[in-house]
Amino acid sequence: MRTKIFVVTHKGKPPVINEVFIPIQVGKGETIYDGIARDNTGDNITQKNSSFCELTASYWIDKNITDANYVGICHYRRYFNFFPPLFTFKPSRQKKATEQEFKASPTGKASAEKTAKKVAAIMKDHDCIMLRPYHMKEGLSESYYNAQGGHRESDWKETMKIIRELYPEYDQSIVDYLDNGHNFHMGNMMVTTKEKWAAYHKWLFSILFELEKRIEVPTDAVQGRVFGYISERIINLYVYHNKFRIKEMGGYKITDL
Repeated sequence: MRTKIFVVTHKGKPPVINEVFIPIQVGKGETIYDGIARDNTGDNITQKNSSFCELTASYWIDKNITDANYVGICHYRRYFNFFPPLFTFKPSRQKKATEQEFKASPTGKASAEKTAKKVAAIMKDHDCIMLRPYHMKEGLSESYYNAQGGHRESDWKETMKIIRELYPEYDQSIVDYLDNGHNFHMGNMMVTTKEKWAAYHKWLFSILFELEKRIEVPTDAVQGRVFGYISERIINLYVYHNKFRIKEMGGYKITDL
């Protein structure tokens, strides 16, 4: 069983590179180093990176990777913690560490073979791996309006309208999970089978490409990432509606990159 977790980057070499953790450079700019995978090859949407964020890598994986059983993404500053301490009284959602501390951790030091075996073992009983969720005070829909200084409510409502138009069977799940649910798996980070990855991204991009036709993308650098922010929430809708068995896992955040 082959596992490929692509590490999304735009500014430098990720701290761990091996046959499982594979860097992929997104968007414009000079190639960071020779041999790095880039999302501007093959079937791609790299030109949308400023507003779609890491989703240009997700799209590229879906369209161009055919030799892996399990695929996923993490970020050059954020990793799944595949090998946490065996005993802990309070499982951590996100452990902060310097680059050197992460490299010295069990996850950072693990061989590609060991990590791949861990993923395969988890996937025997689960449909996907995601970061341990944050519990939001408000529902996920309302939390969208308040995040990053306040996203545009009209963009979110148009997204919900599109989902109900294209996938009316999601109506009750929108009410149950987005309007009234509080658990938020962040970062668009997921590992799953290649088949489930393809099915999810077919659903996701059918929604986002339609949304792109209906809204004006903000020119502000932060709010301009509108499709990345929206997808970060509706991935939660998808796994909830489709009753995915989720392995929730803590993560590492690299603080000095």
